[in-house]
Amino acid sequence: MGAESIPPQLAAIAHEHDRLDGRVLRLLAATPDARWARRNDAASWSVAECFAHLNLSSAAMVPRLRSAWTEARALGAAPARYKASIFGAILTAMVGPLPRLGRFRLGRVRTPAPFIPQGALPRGAILKEFAEWQGAERGLLREAASLPIDRVRIESPFAPGMFYDGYSSLRIMVRHALRHIEQAERVWGGS
Repeated sequence: MGAESIPPQLAAIAHEHDRLDGRVLRLLAATPDARWARRNDAASWSVAECFAHLNLSSAAMVPRLRSAWTEARALGAAPARYKASIFGAILTAMVGPLPRLGRFRLGRVRTPAPFIPQGALPRGAILKEFAEWQGAERGLLREAASLPIDRVRIESPFAPGMFYDGYSSLRIMVRHALRHIEQAERVWGGS
């Protein structure tokens, strides 16, 4: 992405996207079509459902970020250092890969109904959409380099009435994606 041409805090997010890309490629190579949309455990999502959920999440977030970036353009130049809002910092910590205590994962939350994948889960279509959303997120990250994104507020599509800053939103999105790719890796990882 050219992380060296953006501020260090955004370069760190770009690095997380690069990590995500590598994990996605390894996961897809290890997941045959026969296992793509099949659950290994009835109580857990399939690999396809993890990707479809990320697509639903991006579809809710990307338009909000585009609007926020328009607002940020009117506020002037980017700061020397971005500051996360309190709720943004808390959410960033909560949405990443889940910590473990022995066999138990800590921090599981229920997914709101609009973000639960439904219907057919064709591999090609879901992965095409995933690539498009990831491209949009990286484009927003590049645009953010010249904007005061920490001064704009975004309402969470997952928790209406809760707001966080644009800088936190970029961190939240990539950490959320890493969480669900890790979840997808576990679907068939042990079999």
